[in-house]
Amino acid sequence: MEDNNNQRGKQSSLNGSVILSFAVAAFSIVAFAFIGISSLQNSGVSYAADVADQFPTSFTFNLLNGGDKVAVTSSNRTNPYSVPLYVADNDEKNPLFCIEHKADVSDDIVYTAGDGESDDDYGLLYLLNNSYANGVSKIDASNSAIQGATAEAKAANAKYVNAWITQTAIWMYLNDTAGPVPDGAISVHTIENEDIADIKGATKLTLVNQDAGRSELIYSGANLYDTYVKGLVDAAKKATDVAVLNVSKASDEVAQSPDKKFYDSALITVTGDPSSSLKNFEIRLNGIEGAKAIDEDGKELTTNVLPGTKFYVRIPAEKVTKEVQKVVVTINANFTTLIGKTYTGVVRDTLGNETSLQEVVMVKAGERNVSDGTEVEFVGTEDTGMNTVQTIYFIGLIVLLCGVGIVYANAKPVQVKQ
Repeated sequence: MEDNNNQRGKQSSLNGSVILSFAVAAFSIVAFAFIGISSLQNSGVSYAADVADQFPTSFTFNLLNGGDKVAVTSSNRTNPYSVPLYVADNDEKNPLFCIEHKADVSDDIVYTAGDGESDDDYGLLYLLNNSYANGVSKIDASNSAIQGATAEAKAANAKYVNAWITQTAIWMYLNDTAGPVPDGAISVHTIENEDIADIKGATKLTLVNQDAGRSELIYSGANLYDTYVKGLVDAAKKATDVAVLNVSKASDEVAQSPDKKFYDSALITVTGDPSSSLKNFEIRLNGIEGAKAIDEDGKELTTNVLPGTKFYVRIPAEKVTKEVQKVVVTINANFTTLIGKTYTGVVRDTLGNETSLQEVVMVKAGERNVSDGTEVEFVGTEDTGMNTVQTIYFIGLIVLLCGVGIVYANAKPVQVKQ
């Protein structure tokens, strides 16, 4: 009776050991499979298949048709606010705009450029670049407010209205930003209150020329200040040539590629502020031999990288050691900007005395370089001849063999003392 109880106890123990052993082995295999799949999913990178170039050295300053002006005729004043029409080299295709509201002008005077880049008022350059001074029309001949009996007359009048908008925006901007002047002094940028009232109430414009006896209505419509001028002035006040570059990593993690041939950094992003001014950038890598930048399609990147392109830093696996190594990432970015040059003209009287005339500014597109960077740390493990997957398989096999050993040991016949 006692032997039977012992035997049943042994058998129960055997069954429990066998079940436990297989459970341990099964858990090891399941655990390996889960860890192995997770590791493969996270171990690698996911791939998805101007203006004129040169400033002129000089030009001839001319009054259009000897003295054409565009005057505000919605004003009740005898001498309402008006904008003179100036051109370079007597060519109507080359309009000129002055930066001083109160200064002398003279026809057929040669203007020369100063040395180097001269005008650092970026708001003024913005106005010149984004208005009729640079061929950007705010209103065209198809607008019903433009007057004229023929298509040619409407086209010409649209040009004169655009010229009025540009010159008025320039003078209003400079009037608003010139700052205070000493008591009793008069700034060349000051616009009288009566003229400002005319500007802000302009709904009709007339092309006038006293010498030629010309006076014809060229515009009658919406308020020009509210519709066009104010927006230009407000934008110019916010314009800046400050360019900010930022280089950021998605994380500090570095992953080995599925084929074990490379180590890849997390995704790196390059942004510029203002983003619209970022033209392209260059990537330079230093620190580990063989380092290169690749885009999300695996293509190597070096120069003329377009805005919006994100990239990884890739290192050959044989170059990665158990010691921490750094790759220095330097980004040299090209931002578009505006460059201005101031031109001056003088007249001389019979005694040789010189009088400086109205200044003129020209603008062209330019570039500026801004740099920023980041670092990526790479560290690997010594090659033991067995990769991670093989190691997990090996551990699972050992656990399985241990389980089988336990089963075998518990399954041996038990000798009972007689």
